[in-house]
Amino acid sequence: MPAEEPTTTTTTGAPERPHVLICAAMCHPDIGSEYAVGWQWVCQAAKHHRVTVIAGDARGTRVAVERELASRPELAASVNFIFLPWFDPPRSRLLQAVWTKVPNVYYWFYRRWLEQAAGVARKVVAQERIDLIHLVTLTCYREPGVFWDLGRPFVWGPVGGTQDVPWAFLPALGIVEGTKHAARNVFNWIYFRWSGAVRRAMRRAAVLSAMASDTQRAIEERFARASVVIPATACSPEFGRGDAERSRNRPPRFVFSGHHISRKGLPFALHALAGLRDLPWTLDVLGDGPLSRQWRRLAERLGIGDRVRFLGKVPRADAIRAMAEGDAFVFPTLQEGWPTVVIEALSLGLPVVTTNQHGMADMIDADCGFLTRVDRPAHLIADLRQALRTLATDRGLLDRLSAGARRRAEVFSAARQEAAICELYARAMTNRANG
Repeated sequence: MPAEEPTTTTTTGAPERPHVLICAAMCHPDIGSEYAVGWQWVCQAAKHHRVTVIAGDARGTRVAVERELASRPELAASVNFIFLPWFDPPRSRLLQAVWTKVPNVYYWFYRRWLEQAAGVARKVVAQERIDLIHLVTLTCYREPGVFWDLGRPFVWGPVGGTQDVPWAFLPALGIVEGTKHAARNVFNWIYFRWSGAVRRAMRRAAVLSAMASDTQRAIEERFARASVVIPATACSPEFGRGDAERSRNRPPRFVFSGHHISRKGLPFALHALAGLRDLPWTLDVLGDGPLSRQWRRLAERLGIGDRVRFLGKVPRADAIRAMAEGDAFVFPTLQEGWPTVVIEALSLGLPVVTTNQHGMADMIDADCGFLTRVDRPAHLIADLRQALRTLATDRGLLDRLSAGARRRAEVFSAARQEAAICELYARAMTNRANG
């Protein structure tokens, strides 16, 4: 861990509001995934509270946050950021390989970062009036830190990380990836049930927010604790589009977006589309990763390479524009919590074809897309093929599902997320007052 002292960006606060100390290791206004979760929750909390944020300065976070605060004086008036140096991957190629392949190594470094963050939090609590402390990101349950032990109501969530890749799919991922996910499944089962740190944090939290309904059930079954599901990321109205943007004079355009890793499941969609060569369609693939080349070769081998465009990793604004030009979003992922990209698809009015598990099962219903089976790879491919065939041949249904996606986006709107976070904080302070 670097030894530099943390740096602070100070703005004026509103002292009459409850003062919330948020630990958001990842918090960036221009990056998705965990970074988007941290940023959105900070912004929502700041609408009704004075907020101090301890964040990791990763991937240019400090520069991006200070630029955003300079352009949003109403946000800057309520938020004070404390930036801690982030932990960097090891320089050795061997250690880098271990870093990326063995989650425990990464979480060991993250645990040390949390220890440093807790030390800063103790100083803030000693110097200022803090009404509650909230651990937001990382959203995985494995490292809750010791923020529950700082003498203030402790809010934890959205808590995720309990999701596993279904065992029936491990052979289809290959020896290396299948073995990796099998090991993670086993470790996940053991750690969630027997970690003392997790047990203490679950017991001491004033309130808990779960990433998705399946995590909510797991927490209740294992720890006998109630939790509330709050969208980790909310739909953004600026992503909206009109029906005129969809051209009816071209083949249906499907879109996939995500990191090119095994659990994202794109090969299942490619196999499904290979059975639709009798229909006109195209697939745009956004993102990149270690499996990009392998997925391109698979598309060529299946005879659909001329219909699949690999657009690579592009800036978020360009990715949103590319998605907006599509007709439907295909996301056959095997393990997710609350994927931001699905929220973005709904905001754009894209029907979503995804798997019936984890956060996707909470997001998607029959009015905005299709949920596929995840009991066997053959069933997943068959369900994907049927859903994509239906979308490619029934424009009326496509339009109805597109309208349904916009309505579904309203359920996960920023306004509802804001109200849920306020209620969560109020409950935490009430629980503390009641002992």
